[in-house]
Amino acid sequence: MRVTGHHHVMRCGRGAFAARVLASSQPTSSSSASTSSNARRRRRVGNTTTTTTTSGKSKNGKGSSTSGSSNSVRVTAALVTEETQTETETETQTEETAVEYTDGRGDVSFTDGEIEDLGFTKVGKPVPYGIPMSEVLASIPKEAFEKDDAEAHKSLALTLVACTLSQVLIAVVPNWLLPVAWAIAGTAFTGFFVLAHDCGHRSFHTSKKVEDLVGNALMSPLIYPYEGWRFKHAQHHAKTNMLVEDTAWHPVVVEEMDEMSPFVRTATKVILGTPIKFFASILHWLKWHFDLSLYKKSEKPKVLTSILCCAAFAGVAFPLLVKYTGWFGFVKHWLMPWLGFHFWLSVFTLVHHTSPHIPFKSKEEWDPVQAQLGGTVHCKYPKWIEVLCFDINVHVPHHLSTRIPHYRLRMAYEGIKAKFGEYCNEAGFSFKLLRMLVKEPHVYKKETNYAPFKDFKGRY
Repeated sequence: MRVTGHHHVMRCGRGAFAARVLASSQPTSSSSASTSSNARRRRRVGNTTTTTTTSGKSKNGKGSSTSGSSNSVRVTAALVTEETQTETETETQTEETAVEYTDGRGDVSFTDGEIEDLGFTKVGKPVPYGIPMSEVLASIPKEAFEKDDAEAHKSLALTLVACTLSQVLIAVVPNWLLPVAWAIAGTAFTGFFVLAHDCGHRSFHTSKKVEDLVGNALMSPLIYPYEGWRFKHAQHHAKTNMLVEDTAWHPVVVEEMDEMSPFVRTATKVILGTPIKFFASILHWLKWHFDLSLYKKSEKPKVLTSILCCAAFAGVAFPLLVKYTGWFGFVKHWLMPWLGFHFWLSVFTLVHHTSPHIPFKSKEEWDPVQAQLGGTVHCKYPKWIEVLCFDINVHVPHHLSTRIPHYRLRMAYEGIKAKFGEYCNEAGFSFKLLRMLVKEPHVYKKETNYAPFKDFKGRY
């Protein structure tokens, strides 16, 4: 599929980064990337960026054979001039250091301030094309792959207690404190999903039967069919940040925008270009997990079983909730925490794989280590969120191997950073990060990864 586009400059908060289109859009080998890095150094001085090219030969490829006093004068003058320029640059150079990023399509420099404006604490170097996955996995301690049923049981007890206490909190607090109780309950509900998520990846318990039982039991209160999610989520891991193929999310493609009706195009811009984006997982839930025609024949019986589990929960729990607490009780005890869960599900999905410097690539260009290591973000949240959501934010090792249990993710990440830390992207949960996700990554653009909707005002 051909994707059209034009050169442009994307801005993030106070800073701006310029994308320079390279001659080729093919993946770059590690050796060529190293040569390019050695041949070109980039320095940010004030508001300008200076590029210096070094070479071992003169412009015509030959050394100078002219000698004499005039040459000595020229050399002396050149040295004096170079020293003067160096002193001037040293005096005017800012404290910000430019971090150069190139993924084989564009060449982008970030200052410390621009990294901060993105909501990131670190922008990793581009991952060279062709690193074997086995080499990256070898950096993870073997213990990180070991499942511990006792740890699984502790996690299950924690999430059940957290959800129970959050429901008690909703019942006893005055109405003006309900938003706080809902935020806690929504986060606790997310713990249900994360543990079921581990069950789906076969990283929760040593027994697959236990995993399927727990997975269905935890997802049914969320009305989320466990087996349907499990099958579709596997595609997200197999094709992370692969354009169109990634089932978690991918930026809108220009041809898709062209083919949309005016109403659908407007709705798309509203959903993906406003804070409504942080509830977009609801649409994903509706689209992918209840339509049996989206699944293989061998998958349909399991998917149907999970749908029936959800229907059974809704058919029993919802009428009882309305009977004893009224419709407001239904909203208060289930709907609002459920919306809180979808907020976190949407935020986690976007934060873990999205930034203006993280590309989506076509199937032909896609590389697994580039996508899973360089295309996945480690994000730090307030500790209580990380505890209730079982370290889902330690996402880099999870994408390198789904076999790592949640209680081993931090151990695994330390191993990865020890050898491949220069490629890791890290962020901190903040308003800046959320603002970037709303304003910037909308439409796929090959040269610069994304373009915001505002760049297409004249077109639509």
